Amino acid sequence: MTPEMKHLVGNVAQMVNQLIAECRKGGPLYVQSPRSVAQVSRTAKWLRNAIDRLQRELGAHDDKPAL
Repeated sequence: MTPEMKHLVGNVAQMVNQLIAECRKGGPLYVQSPRSVAQVSRTAKWLRNAIDRLQRELGAHDDKPAL
């Protein structure tokens, strides 16, 4: 993964974590529309897990020498 892509993926991961925090149960967004906010939270958590896996797998490839 290029340094630029690592930076981009890291920034997206931070934004997703912020979105999850803002959608917390009992928070101001949740109170306004619990079902919709809960769906966003679930989807964001799924995305966070996918990003974590991408970073792990592509990071492992960065450690291997090119052939």
